[in-house]
Amino acid sequence: MTRRLFRFDSCRIDLATRELHRGGELVALSPRIFDCIAWLIEHRDRAVGRDELAAAVWGKADVTDAQLVQAILKARRAIGDTGEEQRAIRTIPRFGYRWVADVDVPVPDDVPVIVPLPAVATDEAAAPVTRSASRRRPFAVLAFAAVVVAAIAAWPLLRPERAAPADAGAPAAQTTIAVLPAMVSAERDWSWMRLGMMDLVADRLHQAGLTVVPSANIVSLLREQGEGTAAEAAVRDAVAPQWMIVPTVRRTASGWIASLEVQGPGGNVRVVEADAQDPVVAVRQAVGQTLPLFGRIDAPDGSAVDDVVARVRAALLRGDFVAAQGLIDSAAPAQRATADVQLLQGQAEFGLGRFEDARDRFASVLGELGEQADPFLRARALKGRAASQFRLSRLKEAEDDYEAALALLHGRDDPALEGALYSGRGATRAQRGGNDAGAMADFARARIALRLAGDTLGLAGVEMNEGALKGRRGRPVDALASFRAAERHFARFDSRTELAAALANQIEAHLALLEPARALEVGERGLSLMTRLEDPSARRLLEYWRACALAAVGRLTEARTILEALNHAPDASQDAAMLSMSQGRTAMLALAAGESESAVALARQSLANAAGSPWNDARGESWLTLVRALRSIGDDAGAQSEVERFSGWARGLSDPAVDIMVRLVQAEQAWGARDAESASQAYSTALALADRFTVPADIARVAVSWGSTLIAGGELDAAAAVVGRLERWSSTDFACALLQAKLYRALGQDAAWRDASRQVRLLAGERTVPAAAVAESGDDGPLAGR
Repeated sequence: MTRRLFRFDSCRIDLATRELHRGGELVALSPRIFDCIAWLIEHRDRAVGRDELAAAVWGKADVTDAQLVQAILKARRAIGDTGEEQRAIRTIPRFGYRWVADVDVPVPDDVPVIVPLPAVATDEAAAPVTRSASRRRPFAVLAFAAVVVAAIAAWPLLRPERAAPADAGAPAAQTTIAVLPAMVSAERDWSWMRLGMMDLVADRLHQAGLTVVPSANIVSLLREQGEGTAAEAAVRDAVAPQWMIVPTVRRTASGWIASLEVQGPGGNVRVVEADAQDPVVAVRQAVGQTLPLFGRIDAPDGSAVDDVVARVRAALLRGDFVAAQGLIDSAAPAQRATADVQLLQGQAEFGLGRFEDARDRFASVLGELGEQADPFLRARALKGRAASQFRLSRLKEAEDDYEAALALLHGRDDPALEGALYSGRGATRAQRGGNDAGAMADFARARIALRLAGDTLGLAGVEMNEGALKGRRGRPVDALASFRAAERHFARFDSRTELAAALANQIEAHLALLEPARALEVGERGLSLMTRLEDPSARRLLEYWRACALAAVGRLTEARTILEALNHAPDASQDAAMLSMSQGRTAMLALAAGESESAVALARQSLANAAGSPWNDARGESWLTLVRALRSIGDDAGAQSEVERFSGWARGLSDPAVDIMVRLVQAEQAWGARDAESASQAYSTALALADRFTVPADIARVAVSWGSTLIAGGELDAAAAVVGRLERWSSTDFACALLQAKLYRALGQDAAWRDASRQVRLLAGERTVPAAAVAESGDDGPLAGR
């Protein structure tokens, strides 16, 4: 097994054996203090927040400051540090802690040697690549996309250069402002102004160079809130702004009056007011009168925001993409043709799940704008196209667009847009694989920019993307902590699409850890959310992973019902990657139920829809299912052909999860051909790979297959060495428990066999329990003669 070793000062910590040595002596530590030290070392590239550390060590965020301080005190003592010196663990005031001691990471001497995949005849060309161990499971298969595009409509589409401050000494740059939804006193037809005027005020303040909490944050946070003091308290609690602005717009006999109540530090309140024939003009004038309070002067408004644009932006903010599209359709032809309205239409199309239409729309805008257009406008168009490319699995094109957008912003001050772009590029790089360091650097840059922009929701998205990257690196426990932290933030803001992704990621992480019951608990939490999801792709994502959790606990009928609905949904073809995954999972269940012909057909459909998908191990699972199904119907030649195609495709990847499956399918094929030596070598290599990356689901996948063949072949000593690896998961995972029962029966261990049999029946659910492997309930007879 690969061991994660770190040395610092006179200490040596081994994360695999969970031992800390100081000066050559073993230090006795409680599990939580060890975890505290380990988490800080593993995340030494950045500061770790108190909530994150609490979630990682205690598994929850509601840990008292006293508990956390005591844990840090004990951790420092264990490594010879103190609160005064802080040579290793530094306190970051009002935030958390950071590991600052130099750390040496020695190369362990027990890393298994991985034999290269053998060359096979194949009709699929695969250029040789340098193999890497960086890619892991597809955590956030679609969650990345949800986070990447969360801020598409956050800031203006057309914007001038920022206004210069009136007083260079004013503290405006340090000011964070939250603008609440407007209180509107007018007929029902003007209800759109509640969000539209809020966004207009935030937009104008942002253009003046002030830090304003993005409107999307406020709308998400107050989705279920009313107006007045409750809304103000919720905003103060969640984003802690220094200033808060409450707009009011009321209709009069002669026009409109817009007033802005400006609530400053220390309870100071100022009210500014303007009147005009048009409500948009009145709000702009009121903002102009407010800017001097922040040391700013008003600037000419080049954003061309009019009544129609404001209405559409309000519809997008509340997530009503159909209404936004309808408003655009009803606009005058000349207005619809403008760049800002075309970009709004692209956002509406994206929100409706029409990703190809959105991509083409953004591309058309870029073509019409030309290279000399406003850089902020081009950057937003590139961002929209990049997000669309991501959802279409065109990751290289998405990364190129993010790169181009960031280049346009170089030297310009727009942390909100810059943070969203870095977050998007980091997610794309992580999804592509091979550049984890670049992805982490992008996430780090995104954190800084989004914090400067006051974008708490964007920061939660970065947290989840970082968790997904930890999952790819074979660290599902670490990933879970990030996903839980992200869930708390998304739930607080009622950010439903991103919340669905956080829940789906947690389900996948629990399944990777062979914790199906916990996975289902998360899935059940997501049931109420599904009815409130406007984003169809987010709903499909959560439904898919809930079905996987149901299958893992043996509730097969429910799982297949959900998967069949996903497979045959009217809009299923619009999301080929998700369709491929649901077809592949259905094929696995069909094969387990003995429906081999159906499994073959479903697996082939899954592979056809997976073409171009970046989620390689889902495609690998479908190929593994196809080979097994072909062998089960006696088509050995067809199975061998698919093994060769699978192996040839995998040679062009840098994905250890796929490598494990390729070795496994080669081993099973060799065993079926009675080539025991080749099978043993392939099994051994597959298990060495799985051990190296330490994901329980990978280890179990190989050990269950190899252990079964060894038991069937009567090689019980060898079987015990393999099956013994699964003992720790036999209390939670059906396949591990069943294999353990088979081994005890073959060894003639009567009492152990009966105990294992009870556990198998407990975990089986609707799964068939083979009578030859387990004892019947209430059967106390001896093994002899059975």
